[in-house]
Amino acid sequence: MRKYFFILMIAPCPLFAQLNITAIAGLNSTKLSESYSGYAKGGNYGIFGVEVEKNFKFNQYSPIGISLLSGVSYLQNGFNQENSFSVFNAYFYKKTNIETTYWQVPLMIRINWRPFALVEDWRLYFGAGVSYNTLTHASIAEQASNVSINFLYYPPPSASYQDSRDVTSIAVKHPLFQRFELGMKFKHLQVSWRLSLSMQDMYFKGLEKNWQVPSSYSFYVGAHNSRGITKEKYSEIVFGWRF
Repeated sequence: MRKYFFILMIAPCPLFAQLNITAIAGLNSTKLSESYSGYAKGGNYGIFGVEVEKNFKFNQYSPIGISLLSGVSYLQNGFNQENSFSVFNAYFYKKTNIETTYWQVPLMIRINWRPFALVEDWRLYFGAGVSYNTLTHASIAEQASNVSINFLYYPPPSASYQDSRDVTSIAVKHPLFQRFELGMKFKHLQVSWRLSLSMQDMYFKGLEKNWQVPSSYSFYVGAHNSRGITKEKYSEIVFGWRF
């Protein structure tokens, strides 16, 4: 698929075409699927890279155009969650920290619209496609503590668990994400909002076999066991300068 996309990027075309290079930087907000349903927010992270866009217009004066987009960006994201609660003399604490590093290569089609004929440099756009990610690093750390309610014994019974390790070798090396975006271009400035959804199970395969935090205390393992799959999604606000 990538092979054919890049052929289209460089191939001659009877439509009016223009090539733009955009330097981008922005903020990523990552979420992981949690037990039974929904997603849990895991933190905000920076992103930067370069986009290459080839624009096509059906004719010179058309307000609608299409473009093909690719490029590369660096994303160091993950998931960081900490929960605790207490009641009477009972206390529960749980913390999960996941770190991942990706190189992302998007393959997208954009529909560009110029809403006002007299404002040549302002356009709105919608894009859809995929992002082919390459993982370079992944690690996970979890800890949990539990102090039970017990009026007969003091101190009350307690349990504590923790573990951490590099999981690059058991992580998905080349995850594929669906990607959708809305944005605006004005002269050299570009602003985008993006949503990316993983298309496969992102679970660290086999982690539960020797993970020292039981599934009943582990957010990561427990969520996967309850749903049978670990999904990841992230949204991004990205600013770009077009050349």
